[in-house]
Amino acid sequence: MYPEKVRAFPIDRQLFLVREVAAKLGNLHGETATSFWKAKATELLDLVVGTGRDRTAASDEVRRFFLAVQRELLAESNGESAPVLSA
Repeated sequence: MYPEKVRAFPIDRQLFLVREVAAKLGNLHGETATSFWKAKATELLDLVVGTGRDRTAASDEVRRFFLAVQRELLAESNGESAPVLSA
């Protein structure tokens, strides 16, 4: 296998991580929630950049992660489980 062809699994498809962040955000409100999200987004951006992605691609991946978290929060509020993986 050639290392330059190996890519990390996108963070927006890491179900455990999406649900973990959604659960924490679901219990926070206002500035506390905003601060938590900003810190998590920065952490994830650094993580993705550290895997070799350029900053623009990494930012897009963090945005997709945030959308996955929002879908999870919406599903939780509706009492259902949201599929994180999309076709």
